[in-house]
Amino acid sequence: MPMPLCLLRILPSRRIPNRVWLIFSGSFKLPFFIDDVVILSLKSGQEVDSELLEKIKEASLYYLLYNYSLNQIAISPKISRILIPKIKQKLYFYQKKYSLDGEYSFLADKIISKLSDSGLLSESLYADFLLKKNHHRSRYYLTRLFSYYNLDLPSDYQFQDQESIRNILIKKKSLSTILLESAEKNKLIASLARKGFAYNDIKTVIDELLKKG
Repeated sequence: MPMPLCLLRILPSRRIPNRVWLIFSGSFKLPFFIDDVVILSLKSGQEVDSELLEKIKEASLYYLLYNYSLNQIAISPKISRILIPKIKQKLYFYQKKYSLDGEYSFLADKIISKLSDSGLLSESLYADFLLKKNHHRSRYYLTRLFSYYNLDLPSDYQFQDQESIRNILIKKKSLSTILLESAEKNKLIASLARKGFAYNDIKTVIDELLKKG
């Protein structure tokens, strides 16, 4: 029968507020939320049986993953579809880093639920983020993108397909020559069409540029 672990020390983190390190026998240590030390009545020198160890492992992983999720939301708005795979990937990373065996995938749903209840996951904010990030994309691309994330495109959004096409074309070298050569012009139209731009918009911009010479 394996010997029970002993919680040797509880050390405050030097870098992260509200974090402590649980130092166990056998060179085993875990980052831990300081409030959970009180909740679980942890003390230096106490023996840790399998039941308590399970609670400690779960609390440590939840603490790490919740803070990771907050950091991800601080970087840019998130919705559950984006965040859940990130949480599960980070869970795998933490389990390997701290040698924590067991099944803890349920923590992803638990964290998502808390973030949602706190109003930290916002479809409208994520929609705005997608539009700002992809404002140069075609109507077709944006429609497919929003459909993928099960989001509704704002009804008042002003698509800028012709402006985007114009910006793509004016950056091309020898554009005037390309537009005057039928084969090259058709290749250019096909390239723009593959990006999701409508033929009518492509033709309108090309005709406009040809008139300007």
